[in-house]
Amino acid sequence: MRWRRWLLGLAALAAAGLLLGTIIVFGYLPRSAPPSPINVDRSAESIERGRYLAINVLQCVDCHSIRDWQLYGGPPIPPIGAGRPCMDRQTPTAGVNVGQEFFPGVLCIRNITPDKETGIGAWTDGEIIRAVREGVGRDGRGLFPIMPYFIYRDLADADVEAVVAFLRTLPPARSAQLPERVIEVPLNLLVRLWPQPVTQPVALPDPQSDRLAYGEYLARIARCEFCHSPRDPNSLKPFPGRRYSGGMPFFLGKQRVMYPLNLTPHATGLGSWTKAQFIARFRAHTEPQPVAPEHNTLMNWNAFAGMTDEDLGLLWDFFQTLPPVEYRREPL
Repeated sequence: MRWRRWLLGLAALAAAGLLLGTIIVFGYLPRSAPPSPINVDRSAESIERGRYLAINVLQCVDCHSIRDWQLYGGPPIPPIGAGRPCMDRQTPTAGVNVGQEFFPGVLCIRNITPDKETGIGAWTDGEIIRAVREGVGRDGRGLFPIMPYFIYRDLADADVEAVVAFLRTLPPARSAQLPERVIEVPLNLLVRLWPQPVTQPVALPDPQSDRLAYGEYLARIARCEFCHSPRDPNSLKPFPGRRYSGGMPFFLGKQRVMYPLNLTPHATGLGSWTKAQFIARFRAHTEPQPVAPEHNTLMNWNAFAGMTDEDLGLLWDFFQTLPPVEYRREPL
């Protein structure tokens, strides 16, 4: 009965491996480092840079506010930054009639105003920076990656500090106490596996001496790359040779699918556009326009409309350096 002993041995090894993996995942993850003891610069210049980033580039306040889906692009509704209703199996993930996908568990988008009880007023500057760039909350738990810390880890040190300086200036808004987070298997593993410390300084590209590098930096932190690059739905890694070519489905409901456009200079993308037309496309949304919710979009046009001509132009210049890739829609 040697084969039985072999089977028993293999089963024992598998059980030991499973136990070890469980201990590592639930005992030692997420990977984290202590928050920096930093006190960020709160000069008027830093606060204004942080305001621009948080509102017009990163859209922190869009994600952390209730949004008005009666207006195109869903601009945030005051109190700005005070959080929004939790997502669960009964509540849609977006606004009224927009985004009828449901979350497997309970996930709440928190208050990021300086309220000390329900916001981040009691957090240190270093704790906020760690949450934004590394995906670890004040309590040491991993954040669910609907918070794009895996993108914001590329935020330059000066920029993430400016964002913190701006968040400190928001009017404190008291919000309801939120229920405990519940994330079902297997998504609960993401909050332990994805966070990782930022271990090196992150420099800000100089928009004057290295314009293309700064344009690429904006495209990264503004999530142009993430939303407009078709990805493997299992790994979220872009398909080889398809960066910025559009066509990845975003679900706004059971009957609605959005496909981001092609940002490469191919004829099916920006190939026939001019820089002036590109900038004008954003300026058209400076004032939010009424729209039927079923015709709305997840694209934060109102926020991006506040970007400077210089920055939008640098985005354009960077997109023009991309290899032209033909647009095609990924299957549902």
